[in-house]
Amino acid sequence: MWEKKPRFERQLMPGEVLFHEGDTGEVMYFIRKGKIKISAGEEDQEKVFAVLKEGDFFGEMAVIDGSPRSASATAIEETDLIIIDKESFISKINENPLVAYVIETLTKRIRTLDEQLKYLTIKSDEERIIHFVLARAKQQGTPMDEGVSLDQISTETISHITGVDIKKVEEYLKRLEDVELIKVGEDEITVRNIPDLDEYIRYLKLRDKFKA
Repeated sequence: MWEKKPRFERQLMPGEVLFHEGDTGEVMYFIRKGKIKISAGEEDQEKVFAVLKEGDFFGEMAVIDGSPRSASATAIEETDLIIIDKESFISKINENPLVAYVIETLTKRIRTLDEQLKYLTIKSDEERIIHFVLARAKQQGTPMDEGVSLDQISTETISHITGVDIKKVEEYLKRLEDVELIKVGEDEITVRNIPDLDEYIRYLKLRDKFKA
């Protein structure tokens, strides 16, 4: 199938991170031996989505649509990988336009579901909204003089992805705007300072931890 032999190999040691959530992706992987953990978040906030083993493949969505990695991949044990580069993979798909269309559509649907599941694991509605805005700002935001701009993003979209009622979404965004962490426009949000918004999440966690 792969006449040009686009395959090459990589070996990982236990605990070695192959890629992090948010990284760009140019290749996909097949597991020849070992196990890979697919997860999001760090330390006590980590959520494990899957443990993949010999014969499984992963990383294909970033190769297909060019979006950042939706999760991190870490070796659980000594692992051997076979790697397929983006150019060879896409060229094979494009040999059949219908297959290319179906795969692209399925990838978009899976990414939306992945994103929804990730935010639904966060108990606090307010934190869920902020994590969503932060993730989009870091991965897809456009740097501007007054911060990082997110275009084509509405309260309806945020409500759909996070599962938070649209009125609550508007309330939490207004609260962030009042303390000058964000600026809300029509289908646009500007994050004034990403580190400050990260700090605000930590404040919310401490508030919830020590409240009477």
